[in-house]
Amino acid sequence: MHKTIRRMMLLGSGAALVASVAMAFRPALPDPQQLLLLVQRFYAETQPETSYLHLNQDAYAAGETLWFKAYVVGAGTHQLDTLSRVLYVDVVTPQRTVAFCRTLRLRQGMAEGDIVLPDTLRTGIYTIRAYTSWMRNWPEELLFTRRVPVWQAVAPAEGAEPVSMLRQAALARQTSRVVAAAAQPDVQFFPEGGEYVQGAQSIVGVKAVTASGQGIALRGVILDDRKQRVAEFSTPALGMSSFAFTPQPGRKYQAQVTLPDDTEAQYPLPAAQPSGWLLTVRDLGSRYMVYVRRPGGTGPEPLQVVAHVRGTPVYAGAGTIVPGETYAAPIPKNRLPAGLVHVTLLDGQNTARAERLVFSLPAAQATAQLQFDKAAYGARQPVAVEVTLRDAAGQPVAADVSVAVAAQVGLPEQGRQETTMQAHLLLTSELRGYVENPAWYFRNTTPATRQALDDLLLTQGWSRFVWRQVTSTEPAINSFDFPLERTLSLGGQLVRGSKPVPNGPLLLLRKGVPEVMELQANDQGYFLLTGFSGTDTAQVLLQARTPKGGNNLQLRLWDRWPVPGTTNWHPRPPLAAFTDLENTVTAYGLQSRRQQVLERQFRPDTTSGIVLRNVTIKGRRPDPVDPRSLHGKASAVLHTKDIPEANTFLNVFELMRGRLAGVLVNGGGLNYSVTIRGLSSITQSSDALYLLNGMPLDANGLLSVPVQDVERIEVLKGAEAGIYGSRGSNGVVAVFTKEGSDTSGRAGLPGVATRRLPAYYRTREFYAPRYEVPAPANRPDPRLTTLFWQPMLHVPASGQARFSFYTADAAGAFLARLEGVTAGGEPVVAQARLVVEANR
Repeated sequence: MHKTIRRMMLLGSGAALVASVAMAFRPALPDPQQLLLLVQRFYAETQPETSYLHLNQDAYAAGETLWFKAYVVGAGTHQLDTLSRVLYVDVVTPQRTVAFCRTLRLRQGMAEGDIVLPDTLRTGIYTIRAYTSWMRNWPEELLFTRRVPVWQAVAPAEGAEPVSMLRQAALARQTSRVVAAAAQPDVQFFPEGGEYVQGAQSIVGVKAVTASGQGIALRGVILDDRKQRVAEFSTPALGMSSFAFTPQPGRKYQAQVTLPDDTEAQYPLPAAQPSGWLLTVRDLGSRYMVYVRRPGGTGPEPLQVVAHVRGTPVYAGAGTIVPGETYAAPIPKNRLPAGLVHVTLLDGQNTARAERLVFSLPAAQATAQLQFDKAAYGARQPVAVEVTLRDAAGQPVAADVSVAVAAQVGLPEQGRQETTMQAHLLLTSELRGYVENPAWYFRNTTPATRQALDDLLLTQGWSRFVWRQVTSTEPAINSFDFPLERTLSLGGQLVRGSKPVPNGPLLLLRKGVPEVMELQANDQGYFLLTGFSGTDTAQVLLQARTPKGGNNLQLRLWDRWPVPGTTNWHPRPPLAAFTDLENTVTAYGLQSRRQQVLERQFRPDTTSGIVLRNVTIKGRRPDPVDPRSLHGKASAVLHTKDIPEANTFLNVFELMRGRLAGVLVNGGGLNYSVTIRGLSSITQSSDALYLLNGMPLDANGLLSVPVQDVERIEVLKGAEAGIYGSRGSNGVVAVFTKEGSDTSGRAGLPGVATRRLPAYYRTREFYAPRYEVPAPANRPDPRLTTLFWQPMLHVPASGQARFSFYTADAAGAFLARLEGVTAGGEPVVAQARLVVEANR
């Protein structure tokens, strides 16, 4: 898709949200300072955002609740309160289907939520992700994602449908294929700066991973085409290493690798070029040194070297270079912000020739501390916790944080992806591809850890922008596909086949709103509807026409929860067989299930992941509101359960014939129509409007609906049909199928589409009883998985805050983890160990 957000906003209320800097002057041949100015303008123009989710646990048992705190910050400053006001959070299954979704309202860049994981959920590694509409204009790899293992620790609740033997066999075959695919290693080699040049030594990064993206330890040698050994290497458990290599003219090279099972495999190296640009960056303690070489060049050539950290300029230099010489430039570390330093080499025509990433972590940075008021606690005792925050200079600083207190020993470590606010904002939010355990690189600053981080950056790509976007005279946002959302919105495009239909008129009908809105798409067929409050579910019907009034077009609405693409989706390896971890998983699962049952019994909000069946409810309940229905009360309703032998009728029309007052069913065979008496036509047709589960379709489509699937038929006329505008002027016949019936694939009316926009999710309150007054002895408190969850904790400018909670009945060790971001955009993390002793 190609369009401008500026044009799209003409139909909404956000036209002024994109800065006018998009039209700023762009010089045709900038020098290094001007190049960096263009980088700053790119960030100011596009306003990139980064999201992060703090979870209450690293792994879950089926039936538990996943609690999360969402942070959305500016990608350049890491400060809260970005332009977006709507956040989407979803859980993706190992098979790349979206299982659970949340739509959240962002306030000052933050939101909280929860997702109940049903107790029928299969064991596997799921992915939780968070994104705004605006973030989808960048590569999918930049969305926040985190792998979360979910264990089926105990049998599903009584009454859950058993898996058939055939289904079990199919799942076993599928798992076997995934295991086999995930075990195949992928070994890649990355020359520093991006090129192999004949006769020039360079550092080569090596990355060895399984198909699922997990690193593997192996060893190997580099052989030339005469089987001569020229280099050797080995990778640690994370699968990344580096070695020095000098390719010679006329030679070809391959790596001979010894895999973990002692088998061997060969991987060819890319062919070395006779000439090229070589960019090298070395850490010399107080500074980074940048070296540029031009082997194989023909004479003096101009070059430019620029460096930035998330759009903030840190170095700009220019010069000339001849073959055999080296251009050198220092970048002092004391001037660098924390994060990835992007060093780019460009030639005299402003073409980027090489890029190198290095990591800057200043010696002084913001810190957080958690302090308990006691060394140990007994059951149901109060716990007071002091939070202290200091900036890099040791001064108090304000921040917004979240805190989770969870069992230190619980489910197995397998399948977890450990990350923190610090690791994501400073590292993975700007890297393309999967990083196995980002938090590991921040646990200490030993030489081994620093070398491992450098090896990661040698082999991992960066994808916030490409230089042609920055130097182009066309604003980058002109190619953006998705709008900036200040409220819930609905957008799409009018198309005929694959071609856009420009300037087509649209009618918008909203349930509960008597007015019919008239709109018009732009010259590329795009439209954007904004202003949905999100307080309640919004059901809308859109009807589009060509500028000449024709209806031979399609309404292509944007998907709200996109299915993950394939380019960055590694297969999820299955977790270990249940029998391999039976004691650990079962013990945790039984405790977790007991906690879930008691929470349902004693908490005010009884939402749970436990599937309940065989429940008898006495008394009369009101008729439920069908979410598929756009209208309110119907003029007449026909229930199939009230018609003897309803399933014997040939079709829906025969089922209606003679049973609804004032409704005439005309025709037979394959040609039916319905006329409702007392209504005059303003559409030059006497046919009623037909709906199937709220979706418009023609008579032929309704004819194909099996009668046994029909639950009821509603007839609307007069004021009741007014919600459907002119199309309902001849009355409406709305057919609703029984729950579980498959109505997918029914052909709808051309130029008509319906959509149900969800309300903002209302987060539940975490169950944390307090014991200022002793609770009844028969009310147990089994919290052992997550003991406490505080998603919204503001630390004022004094740098200090307090919170408190009560321990539960069980003894054990718990880990309190704090994550958040300061007012100035610095990530803070802290953790402390809590001990609960029995009989204390």
